Amino acid sequence: MDDQEIMEQLINRDAFMNYIGIKTKITGEGRAESTLNLDEKHMRLGNIVNGGVICAMVDIAGGSAVLSVGKRNQVTTNLDINFLRPLAKSPAKAVGQVVRKGKNICFARVEVFDGDGTLCVYATGSWFIFND
Repeated sequence: MDDQEIMEQLINRDAFMNYIGIKTKITGEGRAESTLNLDEKHMRLGNIVNGGVICAMVDIAGGSAVLSVGKRNQVTTNLDINFLRPLAKSPAKAVGQVVRKGKNICFARVEVFDGDGTLCVYATGSWFIFND
């Protein structure tokens, strides 16, 4: 098993992710994708995805992308999320990409798409990488 597979196994054991139903894979150095098959528990009034669910997808995809370059545990320090259009069509997909890695802080952008591939959310964030 390579480092990528080990990291994916650790990420996908997360109890919160499993509760919501988010699945994540590392797609390359500094890249990760989180997917979610939408159902009633993810929706708010108007049959669109709850903003908190979207925030979780952004955090997980960005944090997983950071994990793929930092190779150590990390924690979110900031998220800036722009909701461009309602997210309602399944499956939702969040794509995280590291844009800069420093010694302890890593910056990433995340885009969230609906089941048709339409961009619904654009976000940026920073993550603190723990030194063991």
